[in-house]
Amino acid sequence: MLALSERTPAETKSQASGASLVIQLARLGDFLQTTPLLAALGKPHVLVTPAQAPLALACRHRERVLIMDPATLEDAARAGESPRLRLARLGGLLEPLAGLAVGEVYNLNLSGLCAGLASLWPRAGLHGWRWQEGRMAGEAWSPFLMHLVADRRLTRLHLSDILASYAAPQGPPLERLEHRVEPAARQKARELLPAGRPLAALQLGANNDLRRWPVASFARLARGLLAQGVGLALVGSARERVLARRLLRDLGAAGQEVRDLMGRTDLPTLAAVLEACDLTVSADTGSLHLATAVGSRVLALFMGPAQVHETGPYGHGHLVLQARDQCGPCQEHAPVCQGAAPCRRLITPQAALRAALALLGGVSASRASAGLSLPAGVEALAGEMDAFGQRYRQLNARPLTVGDGLALALREAGRLLLRPDYVFEDGLVGRELAQGYSAPSQETSRQLAGLAGAAARLAAACHGSDADAARRVMAQAPGLKPLALTAGPQAPAGLSHACRAASAVLAMASGGGEGAARGRRVECGKID
Repeated sequence: MLALSERTPAETKSQASGASLVIQLARLGDFLQTTPLLAALGKPHVLVTPAQAPLALACRHRERVLIMDPATLEDAARAGESPRLRLARLGGLLEPLAGLAVGEVYNLNLSGLCAGLASLWPRAGLHGWRWQEGRMAGEAWSPFLMHLVADRRLTRLHLSDILASYAAPQGPPLERLEHRVEPAARQKARELLPAGRPLAALQLGANNDLRRWPVASFARLARGLLAQGVGLALVGSARERVLARRLLRDLGAAGQEVRDLMGRTDLPTLAAVLEACDLTVSADTGSLHLATAVGSRVLALFMGPAQVHETGPYGHGHLVLQARDQCGPCQEHAPVCQGAAPCRRLITPQAALRAALALLGGVSASRASAGLSLPAGVEALAGEMDAFGQRYRQLNARPLTVGDGLALALREAGRLLLRPDYVFEDGLVGRELAQGYSAPSQETSRQLAGLAGAAARLAAACHGSDADAARRVMAQAPGLKPLALTAGPQAPAGLSHACRAASAVLAMASGGGEGAARGRRVECGKID
Protein backbone atom coordinates (compact mmCIF):
# COMPACT_ATOMS: atom_id res chain seq x y z
CA MET A 1 0.00 0.00 0.00
CA LEU A 2 1.25 3.45 -0.84
CA ALA A 3 -0.77 6.59 -0.31
CA LEU A 4 0.02 10.26 -0.51
CA SER A 5 -1.25 12.83 1.92
CA GLU A 6 -3.24 15.80 0.81
CA ARG A 7 -0.95 18.60 -0.31
CA THR A 8 -1.09 22.26 0.46
CA PRO A 9 -0.06 24.77 -2.26
CA ALA A 10 3.33 25.09 -0.56
CA GLU A 11 3.79 21.33 -0.68
CA THR A 12 2.91 21.20 -4.39
CA LYS A 13 5.47 23.91 -5.12
CA SER A 14 8.24 22.12 -3.19
CA GLN A 15 7.68 18.88 -5.09
CA ALA A 16 9.26 20.38 -8.19
CA SER A 17 12.29 21.75 -6.35
CA GLY A 18 14.09 18.46 -5.68
CA ALA A 19 13.45 18.56 -1.93
CA SER A 20 14.87 16.15 0.64
CA LEU A 21 13.14 12.87 1.51
CA VAL A 22 13.49 11.10 4.88
CA ILE A 23 12.69 7.37 4.97
CA GLN A 24 11.58 6.25 8.44
CA LEU A 25 9.71 2.93 8.38
CA ALA A 26 10.30 1.74 11.95
CA ARG A 27 8.17 2.23 15.08
CA LEU A 28 6.06 5.11 16.37
CA GLY A 29 8.70 6.29 18.81
CA ASP A 30 11.31 6.21 16.07
CA PHE A 31 9.36 8.74 14.01
CA LEU A 32 9.02 11.07 16.97
CA GLN A 33 12.75 10.76 17.63
CA THR A 34 13.31 11.75 13.99
CA THR A 35 11.63 15.16 14.41
CA PRO A 36 14.90 16.96 15.35
CA LEU A 37 16.36 15.80 12.02
CA LEU A 38 13.26 17.01 10.16
CA ALA A 39 13.62 20.42 11.83
CA ALA A 40 17.33 20.58 10.92
CA LEU A 41 16.62 19.71 7.28
CA GLY A 42 13.96 22.40 6.91
CA LYS A 43 10.73 20.50 6.18
CA PRO A 44 11.65 17.52 3.99
CA HIS A 45 9.19 15.01 2.56
CA VAL A 46 8.76 11.92 4.79
CA LEU A 47 8.05 8.30 3.91
CA VAL A 48 6.40 6.51 6.84
CA THR A 49 4.32 3.46 7.73
CA PRO A 50 0.51 3.61 8.06
CA ALA A 51 0.88 3.43 11.86
CA GLN A 52 3.26 6.42 11.86
CA ALA A 53 1.14 8.49 9.47
CA PRO A 54 -0.91 10.36 12.15
CA LEU A 55 2.33 11.43 13.82
CA ALA A 56 3.83 12.59 10.52
CA LEU A 57 0.72 14.53 9.58
CA ALA A 58 0.83 16.31 12.95
CA CYS A 59 4.48 17.30 12.56
CA ARG A 60 5.25 20.92 11.67
CA HIS A 61 8.68 20.10 10.27
CA ARG A 62 7.72 18.20 7.13
CA GLU A 63 6.32 18.86 3.68
CA ARG A 64 4.66 15.95 1.94
CA VAL A 65 3.77 12.73 3.79
CA LEU A 66 4.06 9.49 1.82
CA ILE A 67 2.66 6.35 3.41
CA MET A 68 3.92 2.87 2.63
CA ASP A 69 3.32 -0.49 4.26
CA PRO A 70 6.61 -2.44 4.17
CA ALA A 71 4.71 -5.70 4.56
CA THR A 72 2.85 -5.03 1.30
CA LEU A 73 6.13 -4.63 -0.58
CA GLU A 74 7.60 -7.74 1.01
CA ASP A 75 4.51 -9.77 0.13
CA ALA A 76 4.66 -8.55 -3.47
CA ALA A 77 8.32 -9.53 -3.72
CA ARG A 78 7.63 -13.02 -2.33
CA ALA A 79 4.39 -13.71 -4.23
CA GLY A 80 4.25 -17.04 -6.08
CA GLU A 81 3.77 -15.61 -9.56
CA SER A 82 6.46 -15.49 -12.21
CA PRO A 83 9.38 -13.07 -11.80
CA ARG A 84 7.85 -10.83 -14.47
CA LEU A 85 4.57 -10.53 -12.58
CA ARG A 86 6.40 -9.85 -9.31
CA LEU A 87 8.35 -7.05 -10.95
CA ALA A 88 5.16 -5.62 -12.43
CA ARG A 89 3.45 -5.72 -9.05
CA LEU A 90 6.39 -4.01 -7.35
CA GLY A 91 6.63 -1.46 -10.15
CA GLY A 92 3.01 -0.51 -9.68
CA LEU A 93 3.49 -0.05 -5.93
CA LEU A 94 6.60 2.08 -6.35
CA GLU A 95 5.54 4.20 -9.32
CA PRO A 96 4.14 7.09 -7.20
CA LEU A 97 7.46 7.29 -5.38
CA ALA A 98 9.66 7.19 -8.46
CA GLY A 99 7.87 10.25 -9.87
CA LEU A 100 8.72 12.40 -6.87
CA ALA A 101 11.42 15.02 -7.46
CA VAL A 102 14.02 14.39 -4.75
CA GLY A 103 17.47 15.94 -4.40
CA GLU A 104 18.63 14.27 -1.16
CA VAL A 105 17.51 10.97 0.40
CA TYR A 106 18.01 10.13 4.07
CA ASN A 107 17.39 6.44 4.82
CA LEU A 108 17.33 5.97 8.59
CA ASN A 109 16.58 2.23 8.65
CA LEU A 110 19.22 -0.53 8.50
CA SER A 111 17.06 -2.55 6.14
CA GLY A 112 17.59 -3.96 2.66
CA LEU A 113 14.05 -2.94 1.74
CA CYS A 114 14.60 0.67 2.80
CA ALA A 115 18.00 0.78 1.08
CA GLY A 116 16.27 -0.44 -2.07
CA LEU A 117 13.69 2.34 -1.76
CA ALA A 118 16.48 4.91 -1.40
CA SER A 119 17.97 3.70 -4.69
CA LEU A 120 14.84 4.79 -6.58
CA TRP A 121 16.50 8.20 -6.95
CA PRO A 122 19.95 7.38 -8.44
CA ARG A 123 20.77 11.05 -9.04
CA ALA A 124 19.95 12.12 -5.50
CA GLY A 125 22.51 12.44 -2.76
CA LEU A 126 22.21 9.43 -0.47
CA HIS A 127 22.62 9.65 3.30
CA GLY A 128 22.21 6.93 5.88
CA TRP A 129 21.98 3.27 4.90
CA ARG A 130 22.34 2.27 1.23
CA TRP A 131 23.60 -0.54 -0.95
CA GLN A 132 27.25 -0.08 -1.85
CA GLU A 133 29.30 -2.71 -3.70
CA GLY A 134 26.84 -5.42 -2.77
CA ARG A 135 26.64 -4.65 0.95
CA MET A 136 24.92 -2.24 3.29
CA ALA A 137 26.94 0.89 4.03
CA GLY A 138 26.30 4.04 6.02
CA GLU A 139 28.18 7.22 6.84
CA ALA A 140 31.91 7.32 7.53
CA TRP A 141 31.07 7.39 11.25
CA SER A 142 28.61 4.47 11.08
CA PRO A 143 31.24 1.80 11.90
CA PHE A 144 32.02 3.62 15.14
CA LEU A 145 28.36 3.43 16.19
CA MET A 146 27.96 -0.19 15.13
CA HIS A 147 30.98 -1.24 17.20
CA LEU A 148 29.88 0.97 20.10
CA VAL A 149 26.48 -0.70 20.48
CA ALA A 150 28.16 -4.10 20.67
CA ASP A 151 28.54 -3.21 24.37
CA ARG A 152 25.48 -1.09 25.08
CA ARG A 153 26.67 -0.32 28.62
CA LEU A 154 29.03 2.16 26.96
CA THR A 155 26.50 4.01 24.80
CA ARG A 156 25.90 7.64 25.73
CA LEU A 157 24.56 8.95 22.39
CA HIS A 158 20.81 9.48 22.07
CA LEU A 159 19.06 8.18 18.95
CA SER A 160 17.51 11.60 18.25
CA ASP A 161 20.92 13.25 18.25
CA ILE A 162 22.43 10.56 16.04
CA LEU A 163 19.63 11.00 13.50
CA ALA A 164 19.87 14.79 13.64
CA SER A 165 23.58 14.51 12.89
CA TYR A 166 22.80 13.52 9.28
CA ALA A 167 22.05 17.24 8.81
CA ALA A 168 25.21 18.35 10.67
CA PRO A 169 23.36 20.92 12.81
CA GLN A 170 25.18 23.41 15.01
CA GLY A 171 23.60 22.49 18.32
CA PRO A 172 20.34 20.63 18.97
CA PRO A 173 17.69 21.52 16.33
CA LEU A 174 14.87 21.13 18.90
CA GLU A 175 14.74 21.38 22.68
CA ARG A 176 12.18 18.56 22.72
CA LEU A 177 10.57 16.20 20.23
CA GLU A 178 7.74 17.75 18.22
CA HIS A 179 4.04 16.95 17.78
CA ARG A 180 1.16 19.34 17.09
CA VAL A 181 -2.04 18.76 19.08
CA GLU A 182 -5.24 19.77 17.27
CA PRO A 183 -8.05 21.70 19.05
CA ALA A 184 -10.58 18.95 18.28
CA ALA A 185 -8.35 16.38 19.99
CA ARG A 186 -7.99 18.66 23.02
CA GLN A 187 -11.76 18.82 23.31
CA LYS A 188 -11.98 15.01 23.25
CA ALA A 189 -9.31 14.80 25.93
CA ARG A 190 -11.22 17.22 28.17
CA GLU A 191 -14.28 14.98 27.87
CA LEU A 192 -12.28 11.89 28.83
CA LEU A 193 -10.32 13.23 31.81
CA PRO A 194 -11.37 14.35 35.29
CA ALA A 195 -11.18 18.09 35.95
CA GLY A 196 -9.91 20.11 38.88
CA ARG A 197 -7.09 17.86 40.08
CA PRO A 198 -3.50 16.97 39.12
CA LEU A 199 -3.40 14.32 36.41
CA ALA A 200 -0.97 11.48 35.75
CA ALA A 201 -0.97 9.10 32.80
CA LEU A 202 0.22 5.53 33.40
CA GLN A 203 1.50 3.59 30.38
CA LEU A 204 1.37 -0.01 31.60
CA GLY A 205 2.66 -1.87 28.56
CA ALA A 206 5.78 -2.00 26.42
CA ASN A 207 6.68 -3.74 23.17
CA ASN A 208 8.58 -6.38 25.12
CA ASP A 209 7.80 -7.70 28.61
CA LEU A 210 11.45 -7.34 29.60
CA ARG A 211 10.99 -3.56 29.32
CA ARG A 212 7.74 -3.50 31.31
CA TRP A 213 7.42 -2.60 34.99
CA PRO A 214 5.21 -5.21 36.75
CA VAL A 215 1.47 -4.51 36.93
CA ALA A 216 1.53 -5.16 40.68
CA SER A 217 4.07 -2.35 41.06
CA PHE A 218 1.94 -0.02 38.95
CA ALA A 219 -1.06 -0.89 41.14
CA ARG A 220 0.78 0.15 44.31
CA LEU A 221 1.90 3.36 42.61
CA ALA A 222 -1.68 4.05 41.48
CA ARG A 223 -3.07 3.45 44.95
CA GLY A 224 -0.59 5.93 46.44
CA LEU A 225 -1.33 8.59 43.81
CA LEU A 226 -5.09 8.24 44.25
CA ALA A 227 -4.69 8.63 48.00
CA GLN A 228 -3.00 11.99 47.36
CA GLY A 229 -5.84 13.22 45.14
CA VAL A 230 -4.14 12.65 41.80
CA GLY A 231 -6.39 11.76 38.87
CA LEU A 232 -5.20 8.79 36.83
CA ALA A 233 -5.56 7.80 33.20
CA LEU A 234 -4.38 4.47 31.84
CA VAL A 235 -3.00 4.79 28.31
CA GLY A 236 -1.83 2.22 25.80
CA SER A 237 -2.96 0.06 22.92
CA ALA A 238 -5.92 -2.29 22.68
CA ARG A 239 -3.67 -5.35 22.92
CA GLU A 240 -2.45 -4.07 26.31
CA ARG A 241 -5.95 -3.86 27.84
CA VAL A 242 -5.39 -7.11 29.69
CA LEU A 243 -2.84 -5.21 31.79
CA ALA A 244 -5.46 -2.59 32.65
CA ARG A 245 -7.90 -5.27 33.76
CA ARG A 246 -5.28 -6.76 36.05
CA LEU A 247 -4.43 -3.38 37.57
CA LEU A 248 -8.07 -2.41 38.13
CA ARG A 249 -8.73 -5.77 39.74
CA ASP A 250 -5.81 -5.18 42.12
CA LEU A 251 -7.15 -1.73 43.01
CA GLY A 252 -10.61 -3.01 43.90
CA ALA A 253 -13.11 -0.23 44.63
CA ALA A 254 -10.43 2.44 44.20
CA GLY A 255 -10.22 1.44 40.54
CA GLN A 256 -13.53 3.17 39.86
CA GLU A 257 -11.68 6.50 40.08
CA VAL A 258 -9.26 5.55 37.28
CA ARG A 259 -9.99 6.49 33.65
CA ASP A 260 -9.14 3.43 31.58
CA LEU A 261 -8.33 4.78 28.09
CA MET A 262 -6.24 1.85 26.88
CA GLY A 263 -7.20 1.06 23.30
CA ARG A 264 -9.92 3.73 23.40
CA THR A 265 -8.06 6.66 21.84
CA ASP A 266 -6.60 7.29 18.42
CA LEU A 267 -3.14 8.85 18.23
CA PRO A 268 -4.34 12.48 18.02
CA THR A 269 -6.53 12.01 21.11
CA LEU A 270 -3.77 10.16 22.96
CA ALA A 271 -1.44 13.10 22.28
CA ALA A 272 -4.03 15.49 23.71
CA VAL A 273 -4.55 13.27 26.78
CA LEU A 274 -0.80 13.23 27.46
CA GLU A 275 -0.59 16.98 26.92
CA ALA A 276 -3.34 17.49 29.51
CA CYS A 277 -1.56 15.32 32.08
CA ASP A 278 0.93 16.85 34.48
CA LEU A 279 3.02 13.69 34.49
CA THR A 280 3.43 10.55 32.39
CA VAL A 281 4.87 7.41 33.99
CA SER A 282 6.14 4.99 31.38
CA ALA A 283 8.78 2.52 30.36
CA ASP A 284 10.62 2.92 27.04
CA THR A 285 7.53 3.27 24.81
CA GLY A 286 6.04 5.32 22.02
CA SER A 287 3.75 6.95 24.60
CA LEU A 288 6.81 8.17 26.50
CA HIS A 289 8.20 9.89 23.41
CA LEU A 290 4.79 11.30 22.51
CA ALA A 291 4.47 12.71 26.04
CA THR A 292 7.79 14.54 25.73
CA ALA A 293 6.77 15.82 22.28
CA VAL A 294 3.62 17.49 23.65
CA GLY A 295 5.32 18.91 26.74
CA SER A 296 4.24 16.47 29.44
CA ARG A 297 6.77 15.80 32.16
CA VAL A 298 7.97 12.20 32.33
CA LEU A 299 8.98 9.77 35.05
CA ALA A 300 10.68 7.06 32.99
CA LEU A 301 11.16 3.55 34.36
CA PHE A 302 13.85 1.80 32.31
CA MET A 303 14.90 -1.82 32.67
CA GLY A 304 15.86 -4.91 30.70
CA PRO A 305 16.94 -4.00 27.15
CA ALA A 306 16.00 -0.32 27.64
CA GLN A 307 19.03 1.98 27.84
CA VAL A 308 18.19 5.54 28.86
CA HIS A 309 21.20 7.05 27.11
CA GLU A 310 19.96 5.65 23.78
CA THR A 311 16.21 6.29 23.85
CA GLY A 312 15.34 8.04 27.10
CA PRO A 313 12.89 10.97 27.32
CA TYR A 314 14.26 13.76 25.13
CA GLY A 315 14.45 17.22 26.65
CA HIS A 316 15.14 18.92 29.94
CA GLY A 317 13.59 18.15 33.33
CA HIS A 318 12.57 14.50 32.97
CA LEU A 319 13.53 11.98 35.66
CA VAL A 320 14.67 8.47 34.81
CA LEU A 321 15.02 5.51 37.14
CA GLN A 322 17.25 3.03 35.32
CA ALA A 323 17.40 -0.51 36.66
CA ARG A 324 20.58 -2.36 35.76
CA ASP A 325 21.44 -5.91 36.63
CA GLN A 326 24.91 -7.22 35.87
CA CYS A 327 23.65 -8.27 32.43
CA GLY A 328 21.85 -5.04 31.55
CA PRO A 329 21.05 -3.57 29.16
CA CYS A 330 20.36 -6.99 27.67
CA GLN A 331 19.54 -8.20 24.19
CA GLU A 332 15.77 -8.53 24.24
CA HIS A 333 15.72 -11.51 21.88
CA ALA A 334 18.35 -13.44 23.85
CA PRO A 335 18.40 -12.24 27.49
CA VAL A 336 20.91 -13.86 29.81
CA CYS A 337 18.15 -14.28 32.40
CA GLN A 338 16.04 -16.25 29.87
CA GLY A 339 13.08 -13.98 30.57
CA ALA A 340 13.14 -14.05 34.38
CA ALA A 341 14.01 -10.33 34.34
CA PRO A 342 14.90 -9.71 38.01
CA CYS A 343 15.75 -6.11 37.00
CA ARG A 344 12.01 -5.41 36.56
CA ARG A 345 11.57 -5.65 40.32
CA LEU A 346 14.52 -3.44 41.32
CA ILE A 347 12.54 -0.18 41.06
CA THR A 348 10.21 -0.18 44.05
CA PRO A 349 6.68 1.29 44.03
CA GLN A 350 7.64 3.40 47.05
CA ALA A 351 10.50 5.08 45.17
CA ALA A 352 8.35 5.64 42.06
CA LEU A 353 5.54 7.13 44.19
CA ARG A 354 7.82 9.52 46.01
CA ALA A 355 9.42 10.63 42.75
CA ALA A 356 6.06 11.02 41.00
CA LEU A 357 4.56 13.16 43.78
CA ALA A 358 7.64 15.38 43.80
CA LEU A 359 7.50 15.90 40.04
CA LEU A 360 3.77 16.63 40.25
CA GLY A 361 4.66 19.23 42.86
CA GLY A 362 6.80 21.02 40.28
CA VAL A 363 10.27 20.43 41.71
CA SER A 364 13.32 19.69 39.58
CA ALA A 365 14.32 16.15 38.69
CA SER A 366 17.34 16.56 40.94
CA ARG A 367 15.21 17.51 43.94
CA ALA A 368 12.64 14.83 43.11
CA SER A 369 15.37 12.20 43.38
CA ALA A 370 16.60 13.44 46.76
CA GLY A 371 15.82 11.01 49.54
CA LEU A 372 14.77 8.17 47.24
CA SER A 373 15.70 4.84 48.75
CA LEU A 374 17.17 3.19 45.68
CA PRO A 375 18.67 -0.29 45.90
CA ALA A 376 21.98 -1.18 44.32
CA GLY A 377 21.41 -1.51 40.61
CA VAL A 378 19.06 1.46 40.23
CA GLU A 379 20.32 4.81 38.97
CA ALA A 380 18.47 8.13 39.11
CA LEU A 381 19.24 10.40 36.16
CA ALA A 382 18.04 13.85 35.13
CA GLY A 383 17.49 14.70 31.49
CA GLU A 384 19.43 17.79 30.43
CA MET A 385 20.25 19.51 27.14
CA ASP A 386 23.69 20.79 26.22
CA ALA A 387 25.40 22.19 23.11
CA PHE A 388 25.15 18.82 21.31
CA GLY A 389 21.77 17.57 22.50
CA GLN A 390 20.59 15.14 25.15
CA ARG A 391 22.54 13.90 28.12
CA TYR A 392 21.53 12.38 31.45
CA ARG A 393 23.13 13.59 34.65
CA GLN A 394 23.84 11.02 37.35
CA LEU A 395 21.91 12.04 40.49
CA ASN A 396 22.80 9.36 43.02
CA ALA A 397 26.56 9.79 43.14
CA ARG A 398 28.53 6.55 43.20
CA PRO A 399 32.17 5.54 42.80
CA LEU A 400 33.42 6.03 39.25
CA THR A 401 34.09 2.78 37.42
CA VAL A 402 36.28 2.08 34.40
CA GLY A 403 33.11 1.62 32.36
CA ASP A 404 31.78 5.03 33.42
CA GLY A 405 34.97 6.81 32.39
CA LEU A 406 35.18 4.90 29.11
CA ALA A 407 31.53 5.61 28.29
CA LEU A 408 32.00 9.37 28.74
CA ALA A 409 35.21 9.27 26.68
CA LEU A 410 33.48 7.46 23.82
CA ARG A 411 30.54 9.87 24.05
CA GLU A 412 32.76 12.89 23.51
CA ALA A 413 34.70 11.13 20.75
CA GLY A 414 31.45 10.15 19.06
CA ARG A 415 30.10 13.67 19.22
CA LEU A 416 33.19 14.97 17.41
CA LEU A 417 32.82 12.29 14.73
CA LEU A 418 29.10 12.93 14.21
CA ARG A 419 29.32 16.72 14.04
CA PRO A 420 32.56 18.35 12.93
CA ASP A 421 31.51 21.69 14.44
CA TYR A 422 30.99 20.27 17.93
CA VAL A 423 33.24 21.82 20.57
CA PHE A 424 34.54 19.55 23.34
CA GLU A 425 35.29 21.41 26.57
CA ASP A 426 36.95 19.35 29.24
CA GLY A 427 35.77 21.72 31.97
CA LEU A 428 32.16 20.72 31.34
CA VAL A 429 33.01 17.02 31.39
CA GLY A 430 35.08 17.53 34.53
CA ARG A 431 32.09 19.02 36.33
CA GLU A 432 29.94 16.13 35.14
CA LEU A 433 32.45 13.69 36.63
CA ALA A 434 32.73 15.61 39.90
CA GLN A 435 28.96 15.98 40.38
CA GLY A 436 27.86 12.49 39.38
CA TYR A 437 30.58 10.27 40.78
CA SER A 438 32.76 9.92 43.82
CA ALA A 439 36.50 9.41 43.43
CA PRO A 440 37.57 6.18 41.73
CA SER A 441 39.50 3.52 43.57
CA GLN A 442 43.24 3.41 43.15
CA GLU A 443 42.99 0.41 40.82
CA THR A 444 40.26 2.05 38.75
CA SER A 445 42.35 5.21 38.50
CA ARG A 446 45.32 3.17 37.30
CA GLN A 447 43.24 1.45 34.60
CA LEU A 448 41.72 4.72 33.41
CA ALA A 449 45.17 6.30 33.17
CA GLY A 450 46.30 3.33 31.10
CA LEU A 451 43.34 3.79 28.77
CA ALA A 452 44.15 7.49 28.46
CA GLY A 453 47.65 6.63 27.28
CA ALA A 454 46.29 4.03 24.87
CA ALA A 455 43.83 6.56 23.42
CA ALA A 456 46.73 8.97 22.84
CA ARG A 457 48.65 6.26 20.96
CA LEU A 458 45.50 5.46 19.00
CA ALA A 459 45.24 9.13 18.02
CA ALA A 460 48.73 8.95 16.56
CA ALA A 461 47.90 5.78 14.64
CA CYS A 462 44.71 7.33 13.24
CA HIS A 463 46.56 10.51 12.28
CA GLY A 464 48.76 8.37 10.05
CA SER A 465 45.79 6.26 8.79
CA ASP A 466 47.62 3.22 10.16
CA ALA A 467 44.89 0.63 10.72
CA ASP A 468 47.41 -2.04 11.76
CA ALA A 469 48.83 0.19 14.49
CA ALA A 470 45.28 1.02 15.63
CA ARG A 471 44.52 -2.68 16.00
CA ARG A 472 47.68 -3.21 18.02
CA VAL A 473 46.48 -0.51 20.40
CA MET A 474 43.07 -2.21 20.55
CA ALA A 475 44.72 -5.50 21.53
CA GLN A 476 46.18 -3.71 24.56
CA ALA A 477 43.03 -1.67 25.31
CA PRO A 478 39.91 -3.54 24.06
CA GLY A 479 37.63 -0.82 25.45
CA LEU A 480 38.78 1.46 22.62
CA LYS A 481 37.51 -0.99 19.98
CA PRO A 482 34.82 1.35 18.54
CA LEU A 483 37.51 3.92 17.70
CA ALA A 484 40.23 1.47 16.68
CA LEU A 485 38.06 -0.45 14.23
CA THR A 486 36.99 2.81 12.59
CA ALA A 487 40.59 3.58 11.62
CA GLY A 488 41.79 3.09 8.05
CA PRO A 489 41.44 4.64 4.59
CA GLN A 490 37.67 5.14 4.97
CA ALA A 491 37.90 6.66 8.46
CA PRO A 492 35.77 9.73 9.17
CA ALA A 493 37.44 13.11 9.23
CA GLY A 494 38.61 14.05 12.68
CA LEU A 495 39.08 10.50 14.01
CA SER A 496 42.50 11.36 15.42
CA HIS A 497 41.12 14.40 17.22
CA ALA A 498 38.21 12.33 18.58
CA CYS A 499 40.77 9.91 20.04
CA ARG A 500 42.65 12.80 21.64
CA ALA A 501 39.41 14.03 23.23
CA ALA A 502 38.78 10.50 24.54
CA SER A 503 42.28 10.49 26.00
CA ALA A 504 41.61 13.82 27.75
CA VAL A 505 38.35 12.52 29.28
CA LEU A 506 40.00 9.31 30.47
CA ALA A 507 42.87 11.28 32.03
CA MET A 508 40.34 13.46 33.89
CA ALA A 509 38.38 10.41 34.99
CA SER A 510 41.52 8.80 36.40
CA GLY A 511 41.79 11.81 38.71
CA GLY A 512 38.10 11.92 39.57
CA GLY A 513 37.49 14.97 37.35
CA GLU A 514 40.38 16.97 38.76
CA GLY A 515 42.51 19.06 36.45
CA ALA A 516 39.63 20.01 34.17
CA ALA A 517 39.74 23.69 35.04
CA ARG A 518 42.23 24.31 32.23
CA GLY A 519 39.20 24.52 29.95
CA ARG A 520 40.79 22.73 26.98
CA ARG A 521 38.67 22.62 23.85
CA VAL A 522 38.60 20.39 20.80
CA GLU A 523 37.23 22.41 17.93
CA CYS A 524 37.57 22.07 14.16
CA GLY A 525 40.27 19.44 14.50
CA LYS A 526 42.55 20.93 17.11
CA ILE A 527 43.02 20.76 20.85
CA ASP A 528 44.39 23.64 22.87
